[in-house]
Amino acid sequence: MRRRLLQWLVCPRCQETLGVRVEKEAGDEIAEGALGCSKCAREFPILRGIPRFVSSDNYASSFGRQWNRYARLQLDSLNGTHFSRERFYSITEWEPALLADKLVLDVGCGAGRFSEIALQDGAEVVAVDLSSTVDACRDNLGTIPKLHCVQASVYELPFRDATFDIAYCIGVIQHTPDPRQSVLSILKKVRVEGKVGLWIYELNWKSFVGTAAFKYGLRPWTKRLPVVEMERLAARLESICWPVTRWARHGGAAGKAILRMLPVACAHLQDVPLSEQDFREWVRLDTFDMYSPAHDHPQRFATVRRWLEEAGFRVDPRHPHGAVSITGTRLR
Repeated sequence: MRRRLLQWLVCPRCQETLGVRVEKEAGDEIAEGALGCSKCAREFPILRGIPRFVSSDNYASSFGRQWNRYARLQLDSLNGTHFSRERFYSITEWEPALLADKLVLDVGCGAGRFSEIALQDGAEVVAVDLSSTVDACRDNLGTIPKLHCVQASVYELPFRDATFDIAYCIGVIQHTPDPRQSVLSILKKVRVEGKVGLWIYELNWKSFVGTAAFKYGLRPWTKRLPVVEMERLAARLESICWPVTRWARHGGAAGKAILRMLPVACAHLQDVPLSEQDFREWVRLDTFDMYSPAHDHPQRFATVRRWLEEAGFRVDPRHPHGAVSITGTRLR
């Protein structure tokens, strides 16, 4: 943990400034130690260079296991594509220059696929995840001086209110127990005139067709499976579908239509120039993520827009990029 991070950290319960106890240093970083709140007497460990504000046993533990297993798969710098960069800027419709020299909050950072993009474009990034996936983010990007990793809950973000120039949360909100509260918690951390970007599964007719229909039809069973069994199921489904996906990923519009009807998450990868191995691993990963989460609560655009407006944000015109893709600027 870089000492610079301390200026933004507070106790997630009472918002008091935190003191630090250093037990082990590694260069200019705190490798082991603890953060303490003098007001409510709580203590938060610093382990492997990351301040931990939650236990590792939580509703996102399945994500942690998978993202540590496939820790480097989705990084543009390692898979030879620009998929994460293109996805980030198509979802937000921001320009890369917007991020330069900004303090950015990445909520649900995973292994760091979008943190990498923000860092490349000049941002200082505080990457947060509830699960142990945050360790994968640090392992992947931790040598970059402008990255800070924190393990924390979206409901108790350990930062001063109105701190960040930009905050984003992509593909995470629907997997939290209370999506509205998750969004409001993020919005509080954005400064006046700062920006927020969210991407959330959308509740509409597409939720009952094709791949999504398989997901919501099977999830009452699959979300209760032990992680190891769910991993086997995802791998088995990918293997069964491979003769079809191998052709359909190169099959143009007809192939895309077929991919959208399969019980594996793959249609979004059709145009991504991945190797065969990376493509298959990505399908296994996203299929696991489709069936295994404890929570999956898609939302309507109008509902999320209302949450932002009630919190004092001006919402940008709707982006034509699927799901609830929404951005806004804080006015008060």
